Amino acid sequence: MLVLGSIALTFNVRAQTPWVLKHVNISGAHSEAQNNVEGVIQGYLTQPFDKQQLANIRVSVAQALQAMGYYHSHITVAQKPNHETLDIHIQLNEPLLWNEINIDITSDAKRDEVLHKLLAQLSIKANKVVRHDQYEQSKSALESMLLERGYFDFKWVKNELLIHKRKRLAKVNWHLDSGPRYRFGKLTISKHTQASQYIQSLATFNYNAAFDSALLSDYTLALNATPYFRSAKVYPLLKDRQNGLLPIKVDVLDKPANSFEVGGGYSTDLGAKGRLKWSRPWITENGHFFEGNLSVSERRQDITGSYTIPVADPNNDVWRVLGGYQINDDVQQGIDSKIWNVQLQRQWLTDDNWVRTAFVKREHETTEQDGERFKSEMLVPGISYAKKQNKGGATPYWANERLISLEVASDSLVSSTSLVKARWNNAWLRSYEQTHFAISRINLGAIVVDDIQSVPFNMRFFAGGDQSIRGFSYRSIAPKEGAKVIGGKYLVTGSLEYNYQFLPSWRAALFIDAGTATNDFSQKWSVGAGFGIRYLTPVGPIRLDHAWGVSKASKSTRLSIVIGPEI
Repeated sequence: MLVLGSIALTFNVRAQTPWVLKHVNISGAHSEAQNNVEGVIQGYLTQPFDKQQLANIRVSVAQALQAMGYYHSHITVAQKPNHETLDIHIQLNEPLLWNEINIDITSDAKRDEVLHKLLAQLSIKANKVVRHDQYEQSKSALESMLLERGYFDFKWVKNELLIHKRKRLAKVNWHLDSGPRYRFGKLTISKHTQASQYIQSLATFNYNAAFDSALLSDYTLALNATPYFRSAKVYPLLKDRQNGLLPIKVDVLDKPANSFEVGGGYSTDLGAKGRLKWSRPWITENGHFFEGNLSVSERRQDITGSYTIPVADPNNDVWRVLGGYQINDDVQQGIDSKIWNVQLQRQWLTDDNWVRTAFVKREHETTEQDGERFKSEMLVPGISYAKKQNKGGATPYWANERLISLEVASDSLVSSTSLVKARWNNAWLRSYEQTHFAISRINLGAIVVDDIQSVPFNMRFFAGGDQSIRGFSYRSIAPKEGAKVIGGKYLVTGSLEYNYQFLPSWRAALFIDAGTATNDFSQKWSVGAGFGIRYLTPVGPIRLDHAWGVSKASKSTRLSIVIGPEI
């Protein structure tokens, strides 16, 4: 860095040495500049102090302001009579602007469109304020992108930052030789594993294709999502690169023949919950796998099993046979139901990465409500499309989740009634500056049927509860027959929520939910609103909400607790 000139300073000090500096008052600068100055001043507090330290403070304050582009500031430093306090007054004046940003990239990266898009987005631009932090960030971003794109031999030919204070000149001259862009070489597996065929087939890149670290990340995620590995790591062998090819190595740790997981949670809707999961990841040499789940809560108990037959991709291209038995005990609504079902699924990805699932299920339900018993038999073919994207793991900062499903049944084909049922769910999460989070949800559903009471209870629509309209009890919003909640043909619910992260693991929330489950939309919509707190954990946030049933005549409130991801 070349810096010409100096900062004008007025310095009034009553000399007395040594003393201890305890307080510094800073005035005249905007908050960001003041914070930067305060950061460098902290190192001087509570330290033995003399004239030399005062001179050092003068230099430190000047450097802190120059880092933000204020090369022509006027700084006055005055010592209080008690010798323990300094007053620093800053007159910032006009900041220095970038005059020229010259970036020249040669070799293979010269034609890399992705890299040129990054260059256009760099924060250092002509006629913008000189910021040294942005300069370093831009330089690091460029170097990182080169490595991510496979330019492992890049080198700086010229790397200049020129600043001339008197002429108010600031210029960047970068010349970078990217060298060749490496291509994916041979894929090797560190040790023998039964799943080697899937390690090869799940690869997100082809031999001799241009290197891209994002493809390695996707590959790692795909391997870890399979039922076969306790862990999987994918990494390039940089030391072995030659002739433009970069070998890739895969390290996997197989799961045991039988594995068990125990978990638990709590929600106000279902109460305390315990879960036991049993997995057998490798039943046949072709990678068939089995999974069984036992879930027990105060209001619901169910046991399920699934046998999966991979086709090409054990994550997203499979045949699956499922079966289960569920008991629901909704004391508040007086509903006690028992359901068993078996299902055959075919699941595969569409070209735009939607998970498409075609299925046919056989279901038997017996329900008692206030002494009346209902029985139903259903044969339901259907199809669903689902797509879930998120960034940030269990506590995402960006997410989309969409589900579209269609089910049909006919009373002429082993079903108690004829119907068509459709659903559309959408959830959306965005963040701003890592502290502000906006979350929205929309759930729509419709059943085409002559009589809603001929439809099994588990297929009818209800609203209300922790995951629906807060401020109302679980499944309490629906058409009624007398005092009995019987469920509806249509569902419309929506939610808007704002979260503010005020500490690393804590967020405050404000929300409003609205909607209805109905047969004819003659009822008023139910509205709930409230506030909450979120404690972030590795398995997702613990959400505590206090909600008012705004549309209730009583305006009563309801406390809800949920453990798990927002989306």
